[in-house]
Amino acid sequence: MKHLILFILVTTYFRLHEACENNRVELHNELGPGRTLEFHCSSVHDLRDDLGVKNLNFNAPPFVIEFHDNVVYRTIWNCLLRQGVNKEYFYNIEAYKAPKNFIPRCGQLRVWTAKLDGIYFSKNVGIPPVLALRWNKA
Repeated sequence: MKHLILFILVTTYFRLHEACENNRVELHNELGPGRTLEFHCSSVHDLRDDLGVKNLNFNAPPFVIEFHDNVVYRTIWNCLLRQGVNKEYFYNIEAYKAPKNFIPRCGQLRVWTAKLDGIYFSKNVGIPPVLALRWNKA
């Protein structure tokens, strides 16, 4: 009986997981012409999800991270953002954090936009991002 219950739970999870739309984190560079946004994003609990250091040019298409929430551990994505001539302006953002209840969310969106005065944030496509964080200076 225990095996039957486990089989039903696992089967239900994978069916729901297949129908679940990916969550997305988007990084945008609106720093200005000739200004590059450097970033290093990684998943807190999965070492395979370390994207390494990357660069995003001004007004380039956004960098997108797509993923599903994990039910075993709490899905958290962190990104270290850096900008400036010597990359002296920085902020380590928690780009995405799943809820504590281990119920996976589907189709979540987190939009982070780097501008000269700070980092802007939005959870919705139709709503403009608002200033959320000011750059730290090294």
